[in-house]
Amino acid sequence: MKGMELGQVELLPFEGGENIAQFVAFARSVTGMTSNENAIENIGFTLGEFTKQETSVRVISVPLLGAGSGGLKSESVVAALTTGFSKSADENATLLIRVLHQDVFNRLRDNRPTLAGRRKNSNRIFISHTSNTDEAVEWVENLALFLIDNGIQARLDKFHLRRGMDLPQWMCNELSLAQKVIIVCDETYKLKADGRLGGVGWETMIIQGDVANLPPASTKYQVIVRTDDIQKGMPLYLKTKYAFHAPPSDKADSFQNELLRELLDLPLDERIETREFSVLN
Repeated sequence: MKGMELGQVELLPFEGGENIAQFVAFARSVTGMTSNENAIENIGFTLGEFTKQETSVRVISVPLLGAGSGGLKSESVVAALTTGFSKSADENATLLIRVLHQDVFNRLRDNRPTLAGRRKNSNRIFISHTSNTDEAVEWVENLALFLIDNGIQARLDKFHLRRGMDLPQWMCNELSLAQKVIIVCDETYKLKADGRLGGVGWETMIIQGDVANLPPASTKYQVIVRTDDIQKGMPLYLKTKYAFHAPPSDKADSFQNELLRELLDLPLDERIETREFSVLN
């Protein structure tokens, strides 16, 4: 970081480490064994700006900059990073602040700042699928529109993946930001997942790793199988999941309301009403 001023950030492509991150950032957060909140806020602001310049970047991870040799309190660092990032970041971007020590993490978690004017949608859902027929494409699109009509921020490649974006990074961001994930399976999805082929195979490796770290009762991943014989559409790693069965012959899509209850964590007898909402692009 020679030649960098306090609070300055340099962002570069992470060549050779694309499986970890698309970019790497170098920040000057300490000089002469000191730091200050303005410098940390400037770093947060610069990182936030980058999420608008690079539309594929939706998650940025940083440590507690300046809290070590810089002598700043961890609470001040979190507040400064958060303030700077919130001023400039894309509304769909997330700043993850990594904390090394459990006691510090617990203290920060209990006293984390609340940002006025920034709405966090607690029902962000990513739909993982592969559709090789017009009927399958239309079915997944209609499912996403049904969820959107009912207040879910449904994320789908057809709606949100743009030309020029880095596909693996986009999928990684979506899986990281989603509160829950819907996996739509059929024979083609099963073949690609079991063989680790293409984008589905790449997603499978990420999802498998996440599932292994979740408690057995977790409902984060909801599986929908679109084959007449449910076993022919279920990937091996999902065999133990209690899945929704939506065979192509079921034109009424009778499973949709039950799926919506699961995504909203509603009791089975709770009535679901369509309501107005705004979608974060």
